[in-house]
Formats: sequence, C-alpha cells, structure tokens
Amino acid sequence: MTGYGRAISENQRHRVSVEVKSVNHRYLDISLNIPRQLFYLEDKIKQIIKSSIKRGKLYFYLTVDGESLTSPKVETNWPILEQYIRECQQIFERYPIQNEIGISDLLQLPDLFLTSETPLDAGDLEPLIIKAADRAVKDLTGMRKREGEHIYNDLSERNDTLQKMVLELRDYAPSVKKNYMERLEKHVLEFLQGHADIDEQRLLTEAAVFADKSNIDEELTRLTSHTKQFAELLDAHEPKGRKFDFLIQEMNREVNTIGSKGNDVLISRFVVDIKSELEKIREQVQNVE
Repeated sequence: MTGYGRAISENQRHRVSVEVKSVNHRYLDISLNIPRQLFYLEDKIKQIIKSSIKRGKLYFYLTVDGESLTSPKVETNWPILEQYIRECQQIFERYPIQNEIGISDLLQLPDLFLTSETPLDAGDLEPLIIKAADRAVKDLTGMRKREGEHIYNDLSERNDTLQKMVLELRDYAPSVKKNYMERLEKHVLEFLQGHADIDEQRLLTEAAVFADKSNIDEELTRLTSHTKQFAELLDAHEPKGRKFDFLIQEMNREVNTIGSKGNDVLISRFVVDIKSELEKIREQVQNVE
C-alpha cells in the first residue's frame, strides 16, 4: 500500500527531519537512509516501523541539521615524514646541494597529514530521532488507513459482483447438463440405428458417465465458499494481503476447471467475465497489507 509520512523534532542543538514513504511489495522490505554516525540506531528504527507496518517496500530518510555529529582531527603521518627526511639526507650526502628543508617545504609533501573524524556525544539526539520516526510512521499509517477505506469499498463491491456471477452460473449449470445429456442421447440413438450389434444400454451408460464428468457443481461450491471467505477476510482486523493472494489463486483454479469442463458457450462467457473480475481484484489486493 502506498503512503507518505513526515515529522520534525528539534532541540537547541539539532533539528531532526524524518520522511517515510511506502509502495506496494509482497513482503516488508525496509530501506534506511541515515547518517553513518547513527547506524547504531538501525534496529530501533526498524522496530518502530515493524510495529505498525507488515507489508510493503518502505523508504526511510533521516536528516540531521545543527551541530556537527563529528569533530575533525588532523595528525602527522610520522612514518611518511621520516622517510622523506631520510631520502633528503641521502640526496645531500651524494650531491653537493646547499639547501635546508623548511616547514613550507614539508607542507607541500603529499600524504604528510592524516585527517579523520571523531564522533561526538549525541546522547540527546537519539530521543529526537525516535520521536520523529514514531510520528512519521504514524503519519504514514494514517494515510494508508484512508487509502485502505477506499480499497475496502472497491473490493467489497467487486466481490459482490463476483458472488452474483457465480450464483447466476450455478442457476444455469443444471440446464447445461440436461441439454448436453439430451443431445448426447439423440446422437447415440442415431448412431445405433445403423449398428444393431452394439449394446445400446451400455453405450447410453457410457454417455451418462461422460456427461457427469462435465458436472461443475463441486467447482461452483468451492468457488462460492471462497467468495464468502473473501468477504469475511475483508472485515478481519489483521494483515490479510497474503491470504487474499491465496484465495484469488484458488478461485482462479476453480474457474479454469469450470472452463475446461463446462462445454457450453454461455459458461465460457461466464468464465471470461469471472476471470476478468478476479484479475481486477488481484491487482487491487496488491495494495493491501
């Protein structure tokens, strides 16, 4: 589910800004973008996110303004300096060069100084970050909740449409079997008129068995059950995205079986319409946590 949240927290030394955004994803995948000096807070930030969000690709951005988090430090690279001096002394010993090495000469030598950063005590910064992260995530979940209400209404309407189509198909299915059986018996009897040596009763029995294999009652029963489970899951107060995925997969399986067994033009149309509605539902549930 998509969403965006932002929060700012500050004191006399620092101003912390947190932005959080989420996009659809099958699982919960968290990407943190925070200053290197604050990497030790990664686990705490992730726990704040996981306590409210169970599914989605989430991007977390942390910006800290104000006093620096580090103190610059410069040190002399003594081993390099000693090597420079030794080499200069060897030059003076081998050649009659009258010159002295001054500090200005040393300052021009590469790699003579080492620079580094020392982390400063940021103990008062952590509460600001935790506070801003918590508020930003709540802002995000609020937006996701509002979007979820629209998705709920859409999925509920689509499932109602699906249930109506399945009910129409259930009402129509018996007549398909009856008509199919009547046509089959007619063709068998016409065939037997020219083949007196064939056992009529046995052939009719085989035709009845074949017709029964085209029965889609079981598939319709399971499909009806799946749509009811879908409606119940819509009202369940729990993460339900993966369960929706599973139900839609099972419904598609039943519809495909109906299509292969139906042997009727109108049933084929029902199958196309139901699969089209299921695809719309499948796309929508990708937005559901």
